Amino acid sequence: MELLVKKHVKFMERHIGLLPSSQEKNDANRLSIVYYSLAGICSLDADALSGHREKAAGSIVQLYRQFKLSDGTVAGGFLGSRTMEVSGHLTMSSANTLFATLSLLCLGKHELLRDDERRAAICELVSHCQLPDGSFVSTLDMCGGGEPSVVDSHDLRFCYIAVALLHLYGCRTPDEYARYVDVGRLVDYVLSQRCVGGAFGTFGEAHAGYTSCALSLLSILGKLDSLDEEFRDRTISWLVQRQVSAIGAVPLPNGNEHFYAEDHGGFQGRENKAADTCYAFWCMNSLEILGASALVDTSLIDSYLLQQTQNSLVGGFAKTDEDDPDIYHTFLGIAALGLIAGSFDGVLCVPKTVSVR
Repeated sequence: MELLVKKHVKFMERHIGLLPSSQEKNDANRLSIVYYSLAGICSLDADALSGHREKAAGSIVQLYRQFKLSDGTVAGGFLGSRTMEVSGHLTMSSANTLFATLSLLCLGKHELLRDDERRAAICELVSHCQLPDGSFVSTLDMCGGGEPSVVDSHDLRFCYIAVALLHLYGCRTPDEYARYVDVGRLVDYVLSQRCVGGAFGTFGEAHAGYTSCALSLLSILGKLDSLDEEFRDRTISWLVQRQVSAIGAVPLPNGNEHFYAEDHGGFQGRENKAADTCYAFWCMNSLEILGASALVDTSLIDSYLLQQTQNSLVGGFAKTDEDDPDIYHTFLGIAALGLIAGSFDGVLCVPKTVSVR
C-alpha cells in the first residue's frame, strides 16, 4: 500500500481549526495538536502548507496572543490555549512554548526568534524550570514567585524541551547555555537515567521515548561523548531488538500469546509490549543519532505503518491496527517515514526543510 498523502493532509487539516469532537477534551493542549498537524502537513505536502500560510494570518495573530509574560519574573512563554489564561497565575509552559515555536517555523514565521524581549523571556522560563538535581519541569508555580512547579512531573521529556528551546533561541556554545542552565547537572541527571540493559528510562525500565529525548538533547549539546562505548553498544542492541519480528515465531498448538503477526516490522516502546506507530519514530531517531539505523529493516517498518496502522478510509495513522487514527500517531508515523527517507530532522522534530532555515 502507498502513503495516502492527500487523505493524511485532509485528516490533519481538520485538526487545525475547530477540534473534532473526540479531541475537545484536549483543548488545553491545543498547541500540541496544531504543531502535530502543521509539521505533519509540512512533511508531506509543501504546497498544502503554503495555502495554510495564507489562511493562517488570523490564526498567527491569535497564536501570538497566547504568549504571556509573568508579572513577578522576567520569564514568559505560551499558553496551551486561551482557555488556560487565568489572571494572576502562571499558566505558560515550556512544552507549549516549544509547540508554538515549531508551529510558527513550519509556517515560515521567524520573527519570534528575532524578538529580543520574547526570546529573553522564553530562555528565562527555561532557566526557572530547572530543579536542583539538574532535571526540568515544564511549568512554574502557578501562584507566582518564579519557582519550579512542585506538582509538575520532571523527566527526560522536559529536559529535551528545555535544551531544544535554548537551541532554537540562539544558544550554541557552552557559555551561552550556561547563561540559563547548569549543563553539568543536566548531563549528570541524564546519565542517571541510564538502564542496565542499555537505553534510558525511569525507575530502571528502558523506554524508547525517553531514550530518544535523552540522545536528542545530548546531540544538541554536543555531549554524546559522555556515553561510554559499552553503553552505546547496549543501547543500540536494545533498540534493534525492539523491532518486532515474526521470523522464527512458530505458533504453539494452543496458540502463542506472545506472537501477534500484525505487529511484524513495527517497534515496541518497552520490552514485552505490543508494537505501536509512535515507537517507530522514537526508536529510529535514536538509532539515527547513534549512527546505527542501517541495523534495522526499514522495508518492514514501511510495511507495518502503511499496511497495519495507516487508515485508508479517513486518513491518518492509528496507535495500532485495532485503533482509530489520531493526530499524535499520525504525525509520528509520518515523521518515522520521513526519517527513513532522509527528509526529517528527528533531533528538532521538524522536516529538514524547516530546520535548515
